[in-house]
Amino acid sequence: MLSKILLPYKFQKFGWTFLLPFAVLLFANIYSYFEMSWLTIEGLKVGGGLFNIFDKNFTKELALTGVFISLFLIAFSKEKEEDEYIQKLRLDSLLLAYYIHTFILIVGTFVFYGFGFLEFMAYNMFTIQLIFIGRFRWVLYRQRHSILSF
Repeated sequence: MLSKILLPYKFQKFGWTFLLPFAVLLFANIYSYFEMSWLTIEGLKVGGGLFNIFDKNFTKELALTGVFISLFLIAFSKEKEEDEYIQKLRLDSLLLAYYIHTFILIVGTFVFYGFGFLEFMAYNMFTIQLIFIGRFRWVLYRQRHSILSF
């Protein structure tokens, strides 16, 4: 049943291909203030108050969206051979990722304050996907490696 809602395996390849360029773009934008000039829209006015945008560059938004989509494609695409064990491993990994994400969120709420909390939350957006992918791939690797050892 779960495999019916997973993306085809080829989407996983796209996710791995685009993850590094978008992650590098995101870190370059955050830490070096790198912006792509063609992503600047000058004099844009959307609504009022909170949504007034003038001379807005969308490099960070492009990079964030690219990282999110890449991680999504990696996490929710089928394996070459999808069976019941992999489905169980996928579910266990997702549950563990949610537990760890919640723990990090609770600790971060008490540790960070002010603008630091917003930065913490920005990084925390990726923890569920990253922990899920890391744990799923690690257990899958160990399982396949132990089978090949025999």
